[in-house]
Amino acid sequence: MHAFISHNHRDKPVVQPLASRLRLIGVDVWLDSWEIQPGDSIPGKVNEALGVVDTVMVFWSANAAASAWVNTEWHTALTRRLSSGDVRLIPVRLDQTPLPPLLQPLMWVSLADGDVDRATRELVGAKSSADFNRMMRDAIRESRIEFRYFPGYGALVGCPTCGAPSSELEGWEAEQEFRHASVSYAGVRCIHCGWEEGGHV
Repeated sequence: MHAFISHNHRDKPVVQPLASRLRLIGVDVWLDSWEIQPGDSIPGKVNEALGVVDTVMVFWSANAAASAWVNTEWHTALTRRLSSGDVRLIPVRLDQTPLPPLLQPLMWVSLADGDVDRATRELVGAKSSADFNRMMRDAIRESRIEFRYFPGYGALVGCPTCGAPSSELEGWEAEQEFRHASVSYAGVRCIHCGWEEGGHV
C-alpha cells in the first residue's frame, strides 16, 4: 500500500502517530511533514504524490472541512478514482463532522475515540492485535532494520538524541544497596553523544 495522508495541520497530533504505525508495518506513507523539504514546491509535491499513490486516507474533521487543501486533495483523489479506478479513497473520521455527500457512500474508519491502534488495524485489515504484530514483525524482517535490546530500557534502532546507529550504543548494569537488599539497574548509553537512560531490572 502506498498511502497519501490528507489532513489539516491542526489535526497532525492525532494523524502523525497513526501514520507512524502504518510505516511500522511496511505501508509506504506520504505525509507532508516527512516528504516536503525546504525549497520544495508544496503544490508540486502534493500533485506528484496524488498521481502515484494507490490509497488516499482523508482524515476528516471540522478542521479538514474548513481546509481548501484537504478538500482539493480528496476531490483530486475522487476524480482519479472515477476516471481510472486505480486509487482507493478511505475517510477517517476524527470527530462528528458529517462527511461530504460524495464521501458518505464509502466505508469509513472512526478515530473519534482516539484509539490509534484500533484505527490502524482497521485501515490495513488486521483482524486482531496479534495479526498487527505479525505484520510489524514481517515488515521489520523485510526491511533488515538493525535494532538491539537493552535491559532496563528496551529495543532501539539508534540513539534517540543524535541518531547514531545501534552499533554505537552500549548497555550498562549497576547495583545499589537499598534497605539491606541489592537493587539491579540496567540501561543504555550512546558512545557518540553521551545520551543515557535506564531503569531497575
